[in-house]
Amino acid sequence: MQNKLLLAAFGLLITSSACRTDPEVPATPEVSFKTQVQVLLSSNCNMSGCHAANGGEFPLTTYEAVMQHVTAGDARNSKLYQSITGRGADRMPPDGRDPLLDEEITTIYVWIQQGAKNN
Repeated sequence: MQNKLLLAAFGLLITSSACRTDPEVPATPEVSFKTQVQVLLSSNCNMSGCHAANGGEFPLTTYEAVMQHVTAGDARNSKLYQSITGRGADRMPPDGRDPLLDEEITTIYVWIQQGAKNN
């Protein structure tokens, strides 16, 4: 009986983590690239060997650089969003680093859906 309960709990855990839903997009307040998104990217991605200006696969240090991986108004088709949610081929962050918090992912999602403005 105990094994069945453990198996059921494990199945529920796998199912709930695999079925991530996209957050709701509020009309206001508008998410700011400069004070919210860029701060998240700087503190989580812009380090040596990752996405800093001086190395790594590609930099995420400026609005223009970030926009090369974003489809404004369409987070699901944005490489940045796919990567941070594990939906893309390039899952970020790499193993050994802490993933973004759900609130941080939501901030990036809402910013993209709101048009990914340079504000």
